[in-house]
Amino acid sequence: MDARIGLASLKRTEGATTDFAVSGPFGQDTAVGLITIPADRVVTAAGQLSSVGDGVLVTGRAEAQLDAQCARCLTDFSYPATAEFEELYVYPEQAERYADEDVWFVESGEIDLAPIIHDALILDQPPIVLCQPDCRGLCPDCGANLNDQPDHHHGSSSPA
Repeated sequence: MDARIGLASLKRTEGATTDFAVSGPFGQDTAVGLITIPADRVVTAAGQLSSVGDGVLVTGRAEAQLDAQCARCLTDFSYPATAEFEELYVYPEQAERYADEDVWFVESGEIDLAPIIHDALILDQPPIVLCQPDCRGLCPDCGANLNDQPDHHHGSSSPA
């Protein structure tokens, strides 16, 4: 995803703001756990850039259709995801001041939003995703999908 944005319009004037919007595929499959953003999936993000003393504060919202595998029944499914993000991009001359912090830097008068959009979308997802809230999962005896076979059972055997 080409999410590089030039900062010339902010002119390093503290308090100046400008809106942004980016859209496109990441260009490579991105997966964490059971969640994937396929390489060709379009991701969109929009928000505002604000010039602050040490850099540029980025606030926005990202949206994408994510692919996942249900943690209970292992069915593949897709769902819409949105995530809010806020990040500070620091001017290079402030690097020493932020040496002990995990921040992004303004490079050649630009910022690259792709990493924060990626992180916002992926990391904002629940650790366990389900195809439906009441997913019944798999039969522990034979592995049958209990959503597809609601009357599935093996009968009960009682000890003699």
